[in-house]
Amino acid sequence: MNKPNTVRFTLALALLVASTSLTWSQERQLPNPMNTIVGVWRVTRHGVNCNTGQEISSFPAFMTFHRDGTLIGQAYSPVSTNAFGPAEHGVWQHAPGNTFSARFISYSYDDSGAFAGSIVVTTTGQLTSANSFTYNATIQIYDADGNPLPFTLCGRATATRFQ
Repeated sequence: MNKPNTVRFTLALALLVASTSLTWSQERQLPNPMNTIVGVWRVTRHGVNCNTGQEISSFPAFMTFHRDGTLIGQAYSPVSTNAFGPAEHGVWQHAPGNTFSARFISYSYDDSGAFAGSIVVTTTGQLTSANSFTYNATIQIYDADGNPLPFTLCGRATATRFQ
């Protein structure tokens, strides 16, 4: 092998080793999806009295937490006007330990289909196992003009991973 080819070969080999090491290192650092909130969850949400913590209502929901920090969901809550419940879109982030926080929004429409406002839910939660989590939530409702209604609702949830 002549000198220019040896240099090219050595450089190509070094790049291959570096990229393989970087890929292997990234794969090792990625969390096991079964030990994170990433995935699809069956959720039971509970409306609760903010002062007493007493449960007022319960309803089912789905939530999907994506690896990139976004989430989608759907629920038919007591304030839903659509037979399938409004779509929910939001963001989440990992916090210390097995905790996380999330914030998501859904739109509401009246019986004629006109935009009636939005609901913003802010949560703090904890993975209780690889396949379950709980969270507490505050819920703010906004009118069609974006003004918050003069009260805040509270909630909590339990969830199991859909597999």
